[in-house]
Amino acid sequence: RWVHIVCALYVPGVAFGDIDKLRPVTLTEMNYSKYGAKECSFCEDPRFARTGVCISCDAGMCRAYFHVTCAQKEGLLSEAAAEEDIADPFFAYCKQHADRLDRKWKRKNYLALQSYCKMSLQEREKQLSPEAQARINARLQQYRAKAELARTTRPQAWVPREKLPRPLTSSASAIRKLMRKAELMGISTDIFPVDTSDTSSSVDGRRKHKQPALTADFVNYYLERNMRMIQIQENMAEQKTIKDKLENEQEKLHVEYNKLCESLEELQNMNGKLRNEGQGIWALLGRIIGQKLNIPAILRAPKERKPSKKEGGAQKASTLPAVLYCGICKKNHDQHLLLLCDTCKLHYHLGCLDPPLTRMPRKTKNSYWQCSECDQAGSSDMEADIAMETLPDGTKRSRRQIKEPVKFVPQDVPTEPKKIPIRNTRTRGRKRSFVPEEEKPEERIPRERRQRQSVLQKKPKSEDLRTECATCKGTGDNENLVR
Repeated sequence: RWVHIVCALYVPGVAFGDIDKLRPVTLTEMNYSKYGAKECSFCEDPRFARTGVCISCDAGMCRAYFHVTCAQKEGLLSEAAAEEDIADPFFAYCKQHADRLDRKWKRKNYLALQSYCKMSLQEREKQLSPEAQARINARLQQYRAKAELARTTRPQAWVPREKLPRPLTSSASAIRKLMRKAELMGISTDIFPVDTSDTSSSVDGRRKHKQPALTADFVNYYLERNMRMIQIQENMAEQKTIKDKLENEQEKLHVEYNKLCESLEELQNMNGKLRNEGQGIWALLGRIIGQKLNIPAILRAPKERKPSKKEGGAQKASTLPAVLYCGICKKNHDQHLLLLCDTCKLHYHLGCLDPPLTRMPRKTKNSYWQCSECDQAGSSDMEADIAMETLPDGTKRSRRQIKEPVKFVPQDVPTEPKKIPIRNTRTRGRKRSFVPEEEKPEERIPRERRQRQSVLQKKPKSEDLRTECATCKGTGDNENLVR
């Protein structure tokens, strides 16, 4: 942990391992009960008034308490002269007991120093000449080298052997983090009251017992959680190594698979050539003998399996499963996570898509899936169609009103009349004859009227519809004819 040097000088109980260099800081002589015991009288935010350690005014029985940094801001810190032989030359007074002119002068110097420190580095570089900047950089490199050398020889910082309980409200960093968390969660901290009562005193004058900030159960849970996290990280590292090994093996198997596919294709081609030659020789033997010989099963071409309805009715070119590659990463791992785009006919990993998918999308007969690039291209085409459908007067034509396509009828070729069967005649034992239908008028005729016309306008029997005998070529009745 880092501490302010001014805080280490003015807070009682803090010591330095090396007094000349003022480092490292040890807190062996300071009691933990001082954290959050007193309230700072200069803090503007009451939530930070009880954080850290407060010092008291050195003017006798004064009960004013404040932080060291707050007193420095107000110009209340003082230091004894070098001629005075005092064990603790650092002391502080409150506003009531401090010198007014001295306090005003120190406050002015502090504000001037703060405003100078807030200046940006670019403004300082603009004010400096190149020679001065080079001199500063050279000196900075020397100090950095000395700091690196001193860091290796620095004695180890003091660490308390026992973990003592301390309230979270006494830590300014913890309060800032909790306030940040409340801000992110949308909780207003102004509605919660701030306890300004002195926790170290009570009504009867006895000291109150401070509950530890962390219970034993929470400490055990925290330690077990850390152990579990370490185990999970180790398992993840092992799984990652196993995954890398399996991916390497998969790459090797893919290479071997491609070689086997090539060799199988060569063997199939050779087998086809040999089958054709055998069929030619077998046909030649049949010609020599003068009989048609049955082709043996070895020389017959293998029957192609008909695809089922579940396979979509499309004949597959090869029975071997193809190794698919992702259209984005161009890799062939995770074959079970490859998704086919119905528009561009490319496969994509679920994680390579933008945005990535967590599961396979559902496809039906009436819906399909397409990748983001095809979707963007389709949206641009749709916008173009909408722009084309905009009428000159500014109104848009509805896209939902889809007109039926006009049927194409060629002018040169005459249309054949539609034939209808004659149902009134007896057709047992002979074929039905068809009579061309008359051209239909444009206007629809009512049903009753059509029936009357059919009754009144009966066609005369102009042709003999009796069946002709195949042997004597004569017509006869259906009773004398046998099919």
